[in-house]
Amino acid sequence: MNLEELREFLSVINGEDPTGIKIHLVERREIEQNGEIVIEEDIREADISEELAAELKEDFINVINDRFFNDEEFAMSNISAANEVSNSAFYYDLDELPEKLHLLGDFDPWHDYPNFSFNNNDIENVKALLVTIGNQNRHFTIYKHVYPVTIIRRDRVIGLIPVGNRFEKLNENILQINTAIDFLYVNENLIVNSLKTLTNSYGYKEIVIRKAVEKIQLIQNLNLIQNIQELIDFVSNVKYAKRILKINPESPVLQLARERIIQFVLDTERLRRRIRIDEENNTIVLDTDVSKVLTIGILNDDFLKSHLTDLDYESEKKSEIHEED
Repeated sequence: MNLEELREFLSVINGEDPTGIKIHLVERREIEQNGEIVIEEDIREADISEELAAELKEDFINVINDRFFNDEEFAMSNISAANEVSNSAFYYDLDELPEKLHLLGDFDPWHDYPNFSFNNNDIENVKALLVTIGNQNRHFTIYKHVYPVTIIRRDRVIGLIPVGNRFEKLNENILQINTAIDFLYVNENLIVNSLKTLTNSYGYKEIVIRKAVEKIQLIQNLNLIQNIQELIDFVSNVKYAKRILKINPESPVLQLARERIIQFVLDTERLRRRIRIDEENNTIVLDTDVSKVLTIGILNDDFLKSHLTDLDYESEKKSEIHEED
């Protein structure tokens, strides 16, 4: 999904067809099952007043318009190939979805989910909010992660609430809702608006590292790198795992003969000084972090030649690589 396709789907909020809003709560709790602790997950519908629904809908529509329609500098790219730049969102194009987000695939906002009951359900078990805007023909869902600080617990603060001219004690926990958007689920596509939330709370780092190791298996088939384990160990740092993730399995570089790649390194002074080739000129020997970064760049086809100046240069992240030199 690209930005234009996303905007087309989100435009339901500005169309003439009537739209509504639905709020669902995701509960997660630990239970013991056959002597093991497992996570039990439920989706419950929030029964909200018409006044609150109208206010939330207006606030979220304003945020979406400001973020996805009115910001001329806003950009969107595939998460597997994107550089982490500000003012951007990411289409989640990996084939492994974070476990906590699996529920989105089966979530139907018009299903008759049981209501959340303050008598029977514990608000402290609420781990996410699902805010759906639209109608049954066209709708999208905003996924909001619930942090511990989002819940005001009556046993941890002395909450004072006004009742007439008197302050009374807060007797219930309170769930705070703001209009920040972590993820969007649009037509079975996941859009990541907060990469920080995805990384810190949904295991994205571990997924990136696993996917990078899978890519390294493809690289191993080239018989290009003598000590491939060095590269596997290197991507335990998610910063470098993301570089491996950008390598396109269909890249022309991966279709080249090993000898052609080795010759390219030997013919390029900057690479020749930083990447060691074995004595037989058959394989790359990874012995420094710089050599690993540059080898990843070669496999990602980052090195270009200017027809104007006849100079070699890196296509992107130039300053970063220089710093690591």
